Amino acid sequence: MQHRLTRLFRFTLQSFALLLILLIPASLLLSFKANRLTADIWQQLGISREKGSESIRASFMNGYLHYYGVKNARNILAGDRAAIARDLMNYAHEQMHSEAFKKFYEQERKAARPEEPDVQVKSKETIRAEKIAETEKSIRESEANMKNFKPDMVKALQPVIEMLKNNLKEYQNPNSKMIDIFYQSELMNKEGRIKSYEESMKRWEENYPADYKQLIKSRLQHFIQLAKTVDFSAELKEVNGRKKFVNPVYEGKAYDWKQIYRAGKEVILPAISFAEQWVKELN
Repeated sequence: MQHRLTRLFRFTLQSFALLLILLIPASLLLSFKANRLTADIWQQLGISREKGSESIRASFMNGYLHYYGVKNARNILAGDRAAIARDLMNYAHEQMHSEAFKKFYEQERKAARPEEPDVQVKSKETIRAEKIAETEKSIRESEANMKNFKPDMVKALQPVIEMLKNNLKEYQNPNSKMIDIFYQSELMNKEGRIKSYEESMKRWEENYPADYKQLIKSRLQHFIQLAKTVDFSAELKEVNGRKKFVNPVYEGKAYDWKQIYRAGKEVILPAISFAEQWVKELN
């Protein structure tokens, strides 16, 4: 797909601030007031405003995290993260409804549209002519090469020559069963190409709805549903220097579930409210 702006990393956040960048396209905080982020906030994240905007847009479009270049996230104090989150969420809301994003989305949607398949099918006579030409060529080349072989090799290859000559006779027969088989294969391949195209178009329409707001809504709803399953009171224990959930069910949860847990309810609960309000706006 064209216009890929940064490297892809699938849900591999290493800190709360990075989680916020992932959730930007799918939610976030408090009011819809579109405050712009200050240069100071981007400096705290260790990324330029331009790269931050690209990461927001790319993460939202793909459902993957684009955070290449964010280098200071781990050093941001807990008290600062909530403030940064609020600004990032408002900024994301503004970006996702901008004319620039609409144009970008249409370009991405157009580029991702599956190409229509070639539905042409060779006629039986076309197939027959091709098979005859291929077989005659193989016979000529084989017989020419055999002149340079030793007698024992010539004897070993003679059955191959006979097989080719028998195939040639079969192809020349107007009622050839082999030609019928090749033709039926052409028809099946055509049906397969059409089916594959229809399936690709269905996925394309799901992944790239005509109304870009439906994609925003889908991302928001996914986040809401996932975040509401997170138990922020879950206990952790240290195992070989690493934090793990005491509850084995939680330990088996997906990585993005765990990252929402690590973000903390003081941020995620307002994020859910923000996302739910955004969904209402899109309905």
